[in-house]
Amino acid sequence: MVLGAATGRGPSPLRLFAACLALGCVVALLHFLRPPIVARADLAVYDRLLAAVPLRAPSGRVVLVEIDERSLGEAGRWPWPRDRVADLLDRVRALGAAAVGLDILFAEADTGGDAAGGSGQGASGSALSARDAALAAALGRGAFVTGYGFTFDRPIDRPCHLRSIGLGRAGTGGGLTQVPRASGVLCSLVPLGAAAASSGFMNASPDADGILRRMPLIIEFGGEIYPSLALATVRAGLAAARLGVSDPAAGWPALWLGDQQIPLDADGSVLVRFRGPAGSIPRLSAVDVLRQRVSAGALTGRIVFVGVSALGLGDSVATPLGTFLPGAEVQATIADNLLLADFVRRPPGVTVAELGLVLCVVVGVALGVAGLGWRWSLPLALGGGLLLWLGAGWLLAREGWYVSPLFPTVALVGALGVAAVHRLVAERARADQSTRQLKTAREMVLHALTSLTETRDFETGAHLVRTSRYARVLGEALSAHPKFRDFLTAETVDLIARLAPIHDIGKVGVADRTLRKPGPLSDDERAEMSRHPIYGRDVIVRTEERVGVRDDFLLKLAKEIVYSHHERWDGSGYPEGLRGEAIPVAGRMVALVDVYDALASARVYKGALPHDEVVRAIVSSRGTHFDPDMVDTFLHIQEDWRRIAIDFADEHEEREGLVAGRRPGTGEV
Repeated sequence: MVLGAATGRGPSPLRLFAACLALGCVVALLHFLRPPIVARADLAVYDRLLAAVPLRAPSGRVVLVEIDERSLGEAGRWPWPRDRVADLLDRVRALGAAAVGLDILFAEADTGGDAAGGSGQGASGSALSARDAALAAALGRGAFVTGYGFTFDRPIDRPCHLRSIGLGRAGTGGGLTQVPRASGVLCSLVPLGAAAASSGFMNASPDADGILRRMPLIIEFGGEIYPSLALATVRAGLAAARLGVSDPAAGWPALWLGDQQIPLDADGSVLVRFRGPAGSIPRLSAVDVLRQRVSAGALTGRIVFVGVSALGLGDSVATPLGTFLPGAEVQATIADNLLLADFVRRPPGVTVAELGLVLCVVVGVALGVAGLGWRWSLPLALGGGLLLWLGAGWLLAREGWYVSPLFPTVALVGALGVAAVHRLVAERARADQSTRQLKTAREMVLHALTSLTETRDFETGAHLVRTSRYARVLGEALSAHPKFRDFLTAETVDLIARLAPIHDIGKVGVADRTLRKPGPLSDDERAEMSRHPIYGRDVIVRTEERVGVRDDFLLKLAKEIVYSHHERWDGSGYPEGLRGEAIPVAGRMVALVDVYDALASARVYKGALPHDEVVRAIVSSRGTHFDPDMVDTFLHIQEDWRRIAIDFADEHEEREGLVAGRRPGTGEV
């Protein structure tokens, strides 16, 4: 029912703005603290973007020579004799390789050959075997780079021949604050390392989820900085004399390879730009190289990595693209990134940029919702979120910059959620205010109708209070009865109690000479009086039509009470002669209430009956005038009604008569 327009205040823009700013602060805090769930989500976003953007084609300047299943099938199981490895390296050198990185560790001596024919010393100081000597000689004939592995959990006391970048810890620059510091090293035999042109570590650093996204290019050991295998091999292949790290004016730590600048993270690592699944880097089978089944210019000027890829022998790592790469191909991919200067990087100031986007998002949503409303701000916000992801993908594909869209997206979704909750709270507040106004309007209508009844009827205000209280007590008792339980809810009982006093509002249409006649009524007067239910119903119907109300429960109950409270259970009542269950429940209740009060109270035309006589009169009308179940319930609460009659008796009535059970007055009932 609408009795008037709600005038509640709309949502407060300042409150919405403050809530969105608070959300932005929470997102910024998550950005700095990076709890595990947030860190995993950010890694997942990076993986999705990297897989979504177009893959860069490899340079073609890096080739992988792999000891694969076919090589083992034709040349024998691994490990091969060192002289066979030496033969492979000589073949690679003869094919014109610019530099060769060995992703293989020769930590133990090969004692299968004649030690007397060797040269140099092994790890224990003994002479090299013939096979190890052959490998050392092959390493000395070209630009070969041996690999080794650093350890970080325990020191390893064994001699190694390593080549550092040539800078101490102080030379790394102020930005490299988290360079890993190794405690030990696993390496090839010292003469092999000494024979090679250079060396580099083979360590990889997968994230906590086991996926390799970044690779260290430098590691500190013993106060010196050492290069990765890929970095050392590329340096050898380019014959770059300069290899160092510094803090350039651009703002990020960088590695300098000749004149090429490679941005580093604070831990000396880089984000790898993978070229695709395994096999994306050009590759040759080692056995084809050994058996000279490779074209003469296949490796000319190329940087080559030799490694084991046979199933179960070589190590492999998971990549963000959902594929696995053997260790040698990972090194080859890093080398290809170095040659093209094609790493993924976090540009300087990216954290500030991401937090700035978070601020713009929360402020934009707050201003948009407050100024434009949801009709425009929601599509704009969703479009902005789409542009955010497309922009992040474009930067990654074109510039190799990774700007995480995760935190601005979280801020966007959160701000929309905050705005939605704010709107719901505001709408709820308006609805509550409208409900309060509606309740107030209903109270005013009820009071107005009651006042109208008082001005036209001879009944007193105490009568109106009594009928309301009788109806409430009866309704609460009937609500436990299976027959009435579903209909008589607490709200319905309350409405019936409030509406009961207006049951005779139709008497406003009855002439005063009839309404206020002290004696018995004539047949015509009785006929006129019997029309008051119709008059009362018509008053409410006209009110509904003028206000434009349809199907309002309160007014429906009001019409039922006004129109049917003189109907009788046996069908002898008026105005329609309804029978039994056809009479509305509210009408049946008020019929019982009205008769009790009429008999127990003094009127201008009669005196009041004692309570016990009233009870007997009602019981005698069980099944004729009144609903039998309501009479039965009345007998359980009749003492409550007696107290109501005493407590709210009219001033001219004698309460002693009600209590003692004697008739205080006379007259016609």
